[in-house]
Amino acid sequence: METDDYRLWMSGGTLLLVAAQVPHAQHQAVLDSLLYAQLVANKAQGSRFANYSPWYSRYRRGLSERGWIMTQLFRERQCTDAASVLVPIQPLSLWLQTQHEAAGSLIERGLNGLAGNDDALQNLRRYTFEGDEHGTRIALEIGLVHPGPVITLCSLGLQTDEPLAQAAIERPLPARTLQGDVAVNGLSAQLDSELFEPRREELRALVARKQQEQCYLLDLGAVPGAEYE
Repeated sequence: METDDYRLWMSGGTLLLVAAQVPHAQHQAVLDSLLYAQLVANKAQGSRFANYSPWYSRYRRGLSERGWIMTQLFRERQCTDAASVLVPIQPLSLWLQTQHEAAGSLIERGLNGLAGNDDALQNLRRYTFEGDEHGTRIALEIGLVHPGPVITLCSLGLQTDEPLAQAAIERPLPARTLQGDVAVNGLSAQLDSELFEPRREELRALVARKQQEQCYLLDLGAVPGAEYE
């Protein structure tokens, strides 16, 4: 009996479930590429919270610049009924499940494992929520990483009247509190090693320097997968 295990990582504002079979060099390429693309988007567009759509477009272009070949793109603007509720994690989990059937249960187990880790949760909130007692902006991304490396990512951007202190990715938001539509973006991409390798060391040095300034990359622990024959 074998187990399809994962580890949960944070790369800036992205939570990643990394399959145990992913070699270290591929794993590092994913973490570094995602953080690089986020930092480039920050510099070009400013806040991911205030400028989510242009920020996300620049972020995705940053991945392409680092050798990631997009194989699938998904974009949706969701309008919610005033009587309904939205759980921020749900649209991401549902789309990722269309790409990998175990995604929903993996995400649930990964988030359950974070419940008692205050430092990790604080780091996650720094990159996911922005606001005050009058309202909150949420920018959240979750992804799966498999050998190749291949990444499957889903991202969400929204604004709510709910106070920052009450915001959580698994807590339902009444639709009446939402300001505007909910933006959901998904992608699948594979790394072209010939494009990536000549600049690997340069990228690793840049990310290592940024990591000394602020905690961007964080190992959040093991996530057991399903058993199979």
